[in-house]
Amino acid sequence: MKNTRKTKRTFKCFSAWDYEFEEQEFNRMSEQGWQLVRGGSFSQKYEYDDSVIYRYRLDYNNDVGDMARYDETFRDAGWERVNSTANGWHIFRKAYDKSLAEEEYEIYTDEQSRVEMLKRCRNICFICLGMLLINIGNCVRILDTSDAAYIGVVTLLACGMTIGMLIAGILSINRMIKGRKNTRPYPMKAFLTLIFLLLAAAFAAAVFVLIQEGSYFALGLMVGLIFGAVILAVRIVLARRK
Repeated sequence: MKNTRKTKRTFKCFSAWDYEFEEQEFNRMSEQGWQLVRGGSFSQKYEYDDSVIYRYRLDYNNDVGDMARYDETFRDAGWERVNSTANGWHIFRKAYDKSLAEEEYEIYTDEQSRVEMLKRCRNICFICLGMLLINIGNCVRILDTSDAAYIGVVTLLACGMTIGMLIAGILSINRMIKGRKNTRPYPMKAFLTLIFLLLAAAFAAAVFVLIQEGSYFALGLMVGLIFGAVILAVRIVLARRK
């Protein structure tokens, strides 16, 4: 039966060190007739067009001074930019010809360019890791307060898990810099599910503290947790849909 849908949206999450798996996902969708219109950190939009197949590649550069020149550089090599994300990722595509070798669809013409891109990703991970390590002190301070001790425990657990995720990601990027094959250090869905459970526990603790002691801190954190929990819940549920 011929497909009658024109657009499609998916909800899938890829970390910085998973960018090759994200490329594979775009390529797989293209082979099914779904061509990427806009990619993002948590959602992707496609349009149906089975008249062409593309190969997709990602580049990370959060400091593009001249976008027109940046686009021209890739366009001269046959690449078309689909879109860019707010956190510095740029998605490119090129029409696929089965008669050509797969090497023709590598976006980096030399190894040094690929390594420099990976180092830019690693630098951002180090910055995020540093911010989380600083926040550990805040979590410990919360533990010393009578009105938010429960929240401090859950927040500390969430920070610890995220720190572990970033360390695993940095080690994965280091392996890729050395030319080794990329492997996912952990299943992303399992990690997001655990984070969601921690957020739910923190929300319950915030409600309890708010009722018992009328803490404004708990009220503010509760509102933030509501938004975080809703976003993660929607992402986990919709990621299962095609």
